[in-house]
Formats: sequence, structure tokens, C-alpha cells
Amino acid sequence: MIEHLLRSLKMTDAIEALPRLEEIEDKHQFVTSLLEAELEGKRLRANKRRLGAAKFPTEKEWHDLDSSLNPKIDFKKIEQIGPAFVQKKENLCLMGQQGTGKTHSLIALGRAFCRQGVSVKFYTACNLVNHLEEAKAEHKLSKAMQNLVKPQLLIIDELGFVPFSENGARLLFDVFASRYEHGSIAVSTNLSFEKWLQIFGTPELTAALIDRFTHRCRIFTFEGKSARLSEAQRRKK
Repeated sequence: MIEHLLRSLKMTDAIEALPRLEEIEDKHQFVTSLLEAELEGKRLRANKRRLGAAKFPTEKEWHDLDSSLNPKIDFKKIEQIGPAFVQKKENLCLMGQQGTGKTHSLIALGRAFCRQGVSVKFYTACNLVNHLEEAKAEHKLSKAMQNLVKPQLLIIDELGFVPFSENGARLLFDVFASRYEHGSIAVSTNLSFEKWLQIFGTPELTAALIDRFTHRCRIFTFEGKSARLSEAQRRKK
């Protein structure tokens, strides 16, 4: 009877848990445990959906990062950024040398947010601009921009690694502008702010973008040894 009712309610995780919970004699505890099993299953499936939708390039986590290689970088403080960050529509900028853990940190933080119920989308800056230029060419730019406003956290990795066309820079500016005070952006870049002119082309566009992005922004400097270079040297030895 109970299983039939659970099937009618499509409570698949509760059905799966039923055999191991039927021995519980206390009715209140039995019902509570059954509902907890269903809720936990829904939570895990939701986490999986959010992680899949984010499109992370790898499954890097905080425990995979060797913070001892560059002790001056405050990885722990970045790891401790919680969901209140996106509720306040704050931004994050990881700025500095290549190979010091910026991308790893963005992925690990984004994955942690997904598990805390936050919607996330990951792009490299190059892929994001290509996506926007293709959408514009196909007359789908409005829809693409709407989709970029939806996630609570938009991650843009490797900003400044590849130069953009004037059109591409303008489209990227529009992404920053559209999310201003609507959603958080987390960026990794190898360029200091005064060098963002190399990305966006004109002083006016660059100044306007930096003004919006840094309005409520946590900035971390990444300086030190390259993890990839250190690993290569270890393998060579």
C-alpha cells in the first residue's frame, strides 16, 4: 500500500529506501526517514543538473589544489566565499600570473556553489565571445544575452589571454553591463585593470566596464610559482 502511494507520488528515492526503513517501529520516525530519503535524492539530482548545466571543463575541487606551492595566495579565503556572495550580486576577480591556480579556484568555487543550490555557467572569455558572435550572425543574440543573465554566477575564465575584435569586445562589454546589479561575475585574468584597454579597445568602454565590475568586487592577486611548470620539473627529475 505504501509503495503504491509512493509510486503515485513519483517518490522514487523514498521507494528505494523503503525496504531498509520498514523495520522502524516508531511511525513518526518511519515517515520522517522516508521523507528525508526523498529529499536527499532530489537534492543530489538537482546538484547533478546544476553541475551539468554549468559546463565546467574539468572536475577540479579544492582538495585537489596544492596551496602550499604559493602560500601568499589566500586560497582559503576564496574557498570560504559563500552563497551570500551571489545574493548580494558581488563580483570576483582573480588576477595574476599564469599557472598559479586561478582557473582551478574558479572551477572549485563554482562546483561548490552548484552544490549549495546556486546556478552557475562557465565560459572561457574566448569561447564566450565566439558564442556571442555566432549568435549575432544567426540573429539569436537577444536570446543568447537573456541566457547569460539567468545564472546567479557567470564565470569568465582567461580574460585577456586572447585579443578580440572590436565587435567581440563590444559584445563582451554588453555581457558585463547586462549583469550589473543583476547577477555575479567571477573572472580570471592575467592583466591588471590598467591593461584591460588591450581587451576592450577604447578608454571609454574600458573605464565604463571596470567601473561597473569593480563596484562590488572581491579582488585576489595571484603571484608565485606555476603549478604546471613545477609538475613538469618534478616529472623531469
